[in-house]
Amino acid sequence: MPDNKKFHEFALQSILFKGRADWYFCYLKIEKIAHVLILLAQRAGTAGEDINELARRAASLSGEIAHLAAGEVDAPIVLADLFVLLGSVRMLTARETLASETSAVLIRELEQVAERLVKGSHPSPFVSAEDFTVHTLPEASHLLTKGHVSDHPGSFKDNKSKGQDKGQSERMSLILDLVRKKKSLSIKEIAQVIRDCSEKTIQRELNTLIEKGLIRREGERRWSVYLPA
Repeated sequence: MPDNKKFHEFALQSILFKGRADWYFCYLKIEKIAHVLILLAQRAGTAGEDINELARRAASLSGEIAHLAAGEVDAPIVLADLFVLLGSVRMLTARETLASETSAVLIRELEQVAERLVKGSHPSPFVSAEDFTVHTLPEASHLLTKGHVSDHPGSFKDNKSKGQDKGQSERMSLILDLVRKKKSLSIKEIAQVIRDCSEKTIQRELNTLIEKGLIRREGERRWSVYLPA
C-alpha cells in the first residue's frame, strides 16, 4: 500500500483508528513486511513455500491489528501471534532458508511493531499523517535468501517528528487538559502548573497544539490567552 497522506489522515479520524496512531502504524508496517516476504518467496526457488507461509502469517497479523482497533481481539492475543511470527523468522534463519542479514532486518522491524503495539494501548490525540508514515523495506533483491549476502539491508524508519518524545507528549497532553478545563489560560498561568520547563518550551508546545487544531489563541504577545478549539 503506497504512502497516501490523505488516506492516512482519513484513517486517523476514522472510527477504527482514531486516537490509535501506533496501531495504525503497526497495521501498515506488517502489511509492508508481508509484501516484501511475497517478493522474497518469488525469488527463493524451492524455499519459496516456507517464505510464503511467513507472508501469509504476516498478512493475517495485519488483519488482526485492524480487528484489535475495532475491539474484537485482545492485545495480548495479537502480541502472541507477533511473537510466533518472530519465532518463525528465527527458525527459517536457523535452517538457512533466510540469510542472516535478511533475518536481522525482519526481526528488527517486527520488534519495533511489538513496541508500538504495546504503546498503542495508551491512545494519544497528538497525531498527523506525518507522525506514522511507514517507509517501505528495501527491494527484495537486497534481502536475499540462502547463499547470498545483502550489500544494502536497509530498513523501515519510523518518521516521527523530531522532539516528539514521551516527555513532550505527556506535557502537551497536560497543557491541553488545562486549557480545556479552564477555557482560557495565559502562558504564565500554565507555567504555574507545569513547572518542569521554561515558558519558551510551553510556548513551543502551545504552537504545536494550535497547528494540530486542538486549541486557538486570542490576543497578541503578552496579552495572549489560549482557548479550546
